[in-house]
Amino acid sequence: MGVFTVQISIADTQRKEWIDLSATVDTGAYISSVPGSILRYLGVPPTMRDTVRLADGNRKTIDIAYTWLRLDGRQIMTYIAFNDEASNPLLGALTLKELWLSAAPKEGRLYPLTDTPL
Repeated sequence: MGVFTVQISIADTQRKEWIDLSATVDTGAYISSVPGSILRYLGVPPTMRDTVRLADGNRKTIDIAYTWLRLDGRQIMTYIAFNDEASNPLLGALTLKELWLSAAPKEGRLYPLTDTPL
């Protein structure tokens, strides 16, 4: 679960405009998410819709986009969920894996994965 925050940036699909955000690292969440208004402002269209199980056990249908995310100088295209406007941005497990990073919640930091089984 999320216990610390990091600075991320989200961009449109062409990387012409970036928005800086503070995101909670949440390895309990698979897909990263931001308030939907941010993705709509950037002109990022939903790529798909999916039904996900929330931490409280409820299910919710959400829009998901495939766009750019930047963290500590690393840029990747990843899936980002359109979250409710009142929700804080979350950095999920899939994005961390794609960035080759792992969370150390007790230390409140991310660190690079160095040993990867093939």
